[in-house]
Amino acid sequence: MKHFFYFTTFLLLGLYACTPPTTTVNLTPPSMIEPTIELTKGLWRGVLNIGNDANPLEIPFNFEVVNNQKIIIHNGEEQIEVTDINYDEKNNSFSIKMPVFGSEFKLVHHQDKWEGEWHNYNKKDYKIPFKAVHNNPVRFEGISPSKTAAQFKKRWKVTFSPDTEDSYPAIGLFKVLEDGTATGTFLTQTGDYRYLEGGLKGKELSLSCFDGAHAFLFKATLEEDGSLKGDFWSGKHWQEPWVATPNTSFELLPMDKLTYLKKGYDKLAFRFPSINGDTLSLEDNRFHGKATIVQITGSWCPNCMDETRLLVDLYKKYNPKGLEIIAIDYEATDDFEVFQKNVTRIKEHLGVDYPIVFGGPAKKSEAIKTLPMLNHIMSYPTAVFIDKNNKIREIHTGFSGPVTGDLYQQYVDKTILLVEEMIAE
Repeated sequence: MKHFFYFTTFLLLGLYACTPPTTTVNLTPPSMIEPTIELTKGLWRGVLNIGNDANPLEIPFNFEVVNNQKIIIHNGEEQIEVTDINYDEKNNSFSIKMPVFGSEFKLVHHQDKWEGEWHNYNKKDYKIPFKAVHNNPVRFEGISPSKTAAQFKKRWKVTFSPDTEDSYPAIGLFKVLEDGTATGTFLTQTGDYRYLEGGLKGKELSLSCFDGAHAFLFKATLEEDGSLKGDFWSGKHWQEPWVATPNTSFELLPMDKLTYLKKGYDKLAFRFPSINGDTLSLEDNRFHGKATIVQITGSWCPNCMDETRLLVDLYKKYNPKGLEIIAIDYEATDDFEVFQKNVTRIKEHLGVDYPIVFGGPAKKSEAIKTLPMLNHIMSYPTAVFIDKNNKIREIHTGFSGPVTGDLYQQYVDKTILLVEEMIAE
């Protein structure tokens, strides 16, 4: 992960201005001088305020301050290490830049309390008020052992926005411990909602997640008939209801049946610019006679990053045996310099050695114009598996990430088997 050193130019200039001339020169590099702001070490509770005075509502998450150069954000089993921290001693403020996703906290320091805003630069003028308090490891207030805990330890058939034209299905997976704390996720046709953490307060389940790109809040109440009824908030711009019933046999549509070549086309074809400005195409020599995975992705997409981690591992193992991978990145803006900046950060952070090219804006109605042979771009990510004869073998829509447990392992095993078959042919 990229490490960022912070500057104390103002402090140095102040010292020189307030002391008589001297022949002694301070040769200590600015990066070795500790800032006057000292972050309090230990566990913190942060909240993003997405409500208002009439309807207060917060998305909470926990994090640990290791030192002035490292903060670790906790979401269940996920730990996100943050090291890009900048200090402004003059204004008693500092900023925390999230890795990978291009978002940032701008904060004022008050010893055991921080106040400020979270800015998501992938969206226009998007910011949410934020505050944090030291020595508070509780994510949701009131979480405690509950007699209803056992009723949540099931596989759930979930419907978001029920009884509307925007309705869509999901699988709910929750793990509830005896003390009332809980983790879980929702798996949809286009991917999972990643690492959620929270717990039970009587019959009410609360779960949240903050990963630098998404700020999620899920709440639900256990009804008398054993069903769940609740709401889902994504940042400050989205809210929808959801309902769920226990169902051990419910399955989503197969991920390899959702995206396909339209009639009149027999292959995937494109030519897009890379980070360096040159162009790459499946017609290039490096792909001739090679089994190839084309990843449709976006630097703003957490599910895409989960898939990228798997593809990085596959590339390391199978590239010497003949596997090629090329990613087509779609960004929030049709700006090539933004693409270069974001993808460079992704490559460095995740260790991506395969090429990434720029497809254009991420809006699905626009993105599909760049790949007109597909019936649609339904999900970021989407992976296209192409054999040595340039024939599409499978197209995987969405991604079941590590948080889905057995479902993730099944996907990994199936993908490895497909790759090995294509290489061996």
